[in-house]
Amino acid sequence: MIHLPRGLRAVALGTTLFTMTGCEYVNDVPLLARFIAKNVCGDILVSGYDEAAAKSYVANIAPPFKNSWNISRNADTGVVSVRNRWLPTYGTQTGVPVNADVGCRNPYAGISAQVPVALPVPPVKLNWPDARAQFTALQQFVQAEVDAGAPTNTTAILVVHDNQIAAEAYRDGIGPDSPLKGFSMSKSLANLFVGRLVDQGRLQVTDPMPMAAWQGDARSTIRWEDSLRMSSGLRWHEAAVGNNNQQGILFYGSANPSAYASGSPVSVAPGTVFNYSSADFMNLGTALVDGYADWFDPGWDLGGPFALEFSPEGRYPLLPEGVLLTTRGWAQVASLYMNGGKLGDQQILSPEWVEYSLTPSATNFDYGAGIWLNLGLALYPNLPPDAYAFLGSYDRFVAAIPSRGTIFVRIGYSSQPGDFNMEDFMLQALALLPETP
Repeated sequence: MIHLPRGLRAVALGTTLFTMTGCEYVNDVPLLARFIAKNVCGDILVSGYDEAAAKSYVANIAPPFKNSWNISRNADTGVVSVRNRWLPTYGTQTGVPVNADVGCRNPYAGISAQVPVALPVPPVKLNWPDARAQFTALQQFVQAEVDAGAPTNTTAILVVHDNQIAAEAYRDGIGPDSPLKGFSMSKSLANLFVGRLVDQGRLQVTDPMPMAAWQGDARSTIRWEDSLRMSSGLRWHEAAVGNNNQQGILFYGSANPSAYASGSPVSVAPGTVFNYSSADFMNLGTALVDGYADWFDPGWDLGGPFALEFSPEGRYPLLPEGVLLTTRGWAQVASLYMNGGKLGDQQILSPEWVEYSLTPSATNFDYGAGIWLNLGLALYPNLPPDAYAFLGSYDRFVAAIPSRGTIFVRIGYSSQPGDFNMEDFMLQALALLPETP
């Protein structure tokens, strides 16, 4: 595993432990099979990956088990079924399509089929001009990274420079209009939804979160910003497999992830300790839905086709890992914090919210409000301190460098965490771009 600074170790461990699985984790086979079934289903249905590529990439979450999975897809229904050939007694798990706006779900006994949720978006959009002809060396470099194959398994890269498309490349059936899952990059989208409500004067981040399950106990003092800054104080172990694998259960083992996340007890005083936690962002999704009927208000079309996964019954968004945007959509989200909250000429977030979002947490100097920071050069030691990023499993990154006017999006299925060195890639790419935007 690559060296990770304080605070970043948790995100790598929490989102990539699947890749480290061995024989001691055989009891996690059903959960792993559910992960494979749902994500193969979504990669084909929503993202448009070639079926063979989706099966190969997703099945590599636990390298010791890679050749043990029997993955089949019903061509008529789209249902993906997964069982382990080495451990057949664990049975078959399935991923069932909902629709292209929601993706797929794992079925649970007693939970009705999910009803698709309407997610209205405004007609506001931004189309960056295509300037790839001006940056032929960069385009060749990016194409070579995507063509490289294993072990990085990079499937999409986009570079935006000076508000232009400077380079992009794709493989395995996906392209510029393909919604691509961010995994933990999704957490940064919670910032957008909360920020829109704050800017409208309908929410204060210093207010307690309106969680019905928390009233009358110590959790009632947890504020919106405590969750945004992953310092809620809730007891939580961010592990995908193994003992106390709360993250894995949250996404692939709980019929009610909202209740599972909110049910954790207080371990330390809210606002005092940073603890990387998908539960905090699941709780943000619950509070948004229960407190605001119109919570889904991104302010623009999110860069084109997108999808948002929900809890099994279809009520609560899986904000910790279930956002799928195009590469341009991911880049446009990042651009808001580079341009004072503006998307082109449209003010999506206030400058005040952007400043708040990029201000280090009192509990972790490397983390803002749902966004990783480089002010202490812990994130990217050889890049400017104004860089910030969204980070996700499989070395998925959205990174922005305002002083260079550049945004990078990298999507893929790295075989092991750190197989794709994002900092090294950005340094090489920047050498092929003008010094100033």
